[in-house]
Amino acid sequence: MDKRDAAVTLRETAFQVIKRHIVNGEWSGGTFLTEKYLSELLGMSKTPIRSALDRLEMMGLVKHSPKQGVIVQELSLKKILEFYELRLSLETYAARKLTGRMDGAFFQRLDDNIALQDEAIRRDDISGYVELDRAFHAMIVGGLDNEEYAEVMSRIQDKFLLAVRMTFVKHKRRLIGSIEEHRRIREALAGQDPALSAQLIEAHIEYVKKIMF
Repeated sequence: MDKRDAAVTLRETAFQVIKRHIVNGEWSGGTFLTEKYLSELLGMSKTPIRSALDRLEMMGLVKHSPKQGVIVQELSLKKILEFYELRLSLETYAARKLTGRMDGAFFQRLDDNIALQDEAIRRDDISGYVELDRAFHAMIVGGLDNEEYAEVMSRIQDKFLLAVRMTFVKHKRRLIGSIEEHRRIREALAGQDPALSAQLIEAHIEYVKKIMF
């Protein structure tokens, strides 16, 4: 690996590690992060750290403060509701388009994901379930094979997970309801009724919105 490739790898590693800490809720909104601390934590120079922080700021996960360094962004109620509306539009559209049109490989991926969701619930692994929930919904939008849609979904999910995690922490019984709804959505996508698929997606997302607020 030459120096250029190594630099790219370090930037990507820094980005993924910092993002994971934020999205997992380990660094909550309002947390101050210094380049020195992050450099020591990740065992790398400040250059890839700065690059990662710039990228995270563009995503809206952190903001730079001239006097305090970098601050993890807090999600406002307005912003969370905006994410809900955008996600609802993306996923109901995808559900209508994909119903009755996907191959066995697509459904095998959904089935494998649901099986892992079931394992996470039995382990009481909320963080693991949230990541699998994210992947399940990303697979549905990804089925459109549209890079722009997939990119928008990815940006939403990185921020949305902060809110979703808190929902499952406060309402653990919701895990069972969530996975059952995922199973029904999967079956509807394999059927021939696009309106039903969209209806199930909408109800699934709206229910989380209801119990959160």
